[in-house]
Amino acid sequence: MRQAAGNYIHYGVREFGMTAIANGVALHGGFLPYTSTFLMFVEYARNAVRMAALMKQRHVMVYTHDSIGLGEDGPTHQPVEQTASLRLTPNLSVWRPCCQVETAVAWQQAVEREDGPTALILSRQNLTQPERTLQQVRDIARGAYVLKACEGEPQVILIATRFRSRAGGSGLANAQR
Repeated sequence: MRQAAGNYIHYGVREFGMTAIANGVALHGGFLPYTSTFLMFVEYARNAVRMAALMKQRHVMVYTHDSIGLGEDGPTHQPVEQTASLRLTPNLSVWRPCCQVETAVAWQQAVEREDGPTALILSRQNLTQPERTLQQVRDIARGAYVLKACEGEPQVILIATRFRSRAGGSGLANAQR
C-alpha cells in the first residue's frame, strides 16, 4: 500500500467522499481545498458538487480527461453531457481552457474567487498554444475573447471552446474564402 504523507489526502476511487470532505474543509475555513478526478466521474460526486455550489463554498474542482476521443477506456470514461450539466449548476464557475495560458488564468480566477466553487475542465489531449496579443490574454479572465477579427462587416461569427478553437483556426481560413 502506498504511504500518503504531506499536504494531500489520498481518497482512492471515492469521488463523492473526496468532494464532500473538501466541502467540509472549506466550511471549516483556513484552507482552499482542491480535488481532482476524471470528468466522467463527476457523476459520482454530483450531490457534493451541487452542495458546494448551493453553499457557495470555496473549492477548486479539477476534472481531467474531457474528451470522447480518448478511446482506450471506452464509453465508461468518455464524458458527453457532464460539462453542460456543470454549467447549469448555480454558483459554480466553470472553466474549459484551451491551452496553458488559459489554464493559468482559470486557476488564478479560481484561487481568487471568494463566493463559490470553481470547476476546471481540462483535456488530456495535446493542445497547441495559440498566439495571442497582450489584450487577448487580459481578456481571458472575462471568459471570452476575440481570437481573430475580420475586416469590415462579418458574414459569419464562429464561436468555439477549448481545443475546438484550434480546429476553428483552419475553419476560420475556410470561412474567409
